[in-house]
Amino acid sequence: NTFDIDAKRKIMAKEINSFDIDGVITVGLYPGPDDILITGRSFEEARETYAMLRSKGINNAVFFNKLPFDAKDRKSSGTHKGHTIKELIQNGVNIGVHFEDDEIQKAEIERVLDAYGIKGVTVVHIVHSLTEKENVRNPWPEDGSLPAEAVEALTKNGTAI
Repeated sequence: NTFDIDAKRKIMAKEINSFDIDGVITVGLYPGPDDILITGRSFEEARETYAMLRSKGINNAVFFNKLPFDAKDRKSSGTHKGHTIKELIQNGVNIGVHFEDDEIQKAEIERVLDAYGIKGVTVVHIVHSLTEKENVRNPWPEDGSLPAEAVEALTKNGTAI
């Protein structure tokens, strides 16, 4: 019906931001409710990633790297992010800023967007030395369960798990 089309147009017209997870969200920069997460993490890491995000109260859409964990590297993660941003924009999603901490991935995102003539996305480089840039597993259990300290913190906050 017309209402649904109008609602979709408003959502698509709204500018949103995209966020990397490791080195951006993990250091305390959180997305707004309509923003999206584009991570270099492999689809194989989805369960533990969602568990970590839930523990932080983050329920945004996540776009994972389609490569297996052992096949990805910093450059391929940047390529994945650039192509994901391109595809979202080509499908009507208005992305204004992508927050990224890895200079190799930032350069690759910008290269992909430039190669496709995508303008208007600012890739903000979050500079710090708080997290590892290389391909490492995060400390969350692979089965997606929450570590005891996260369960305790969520219980104290009254957050449902």
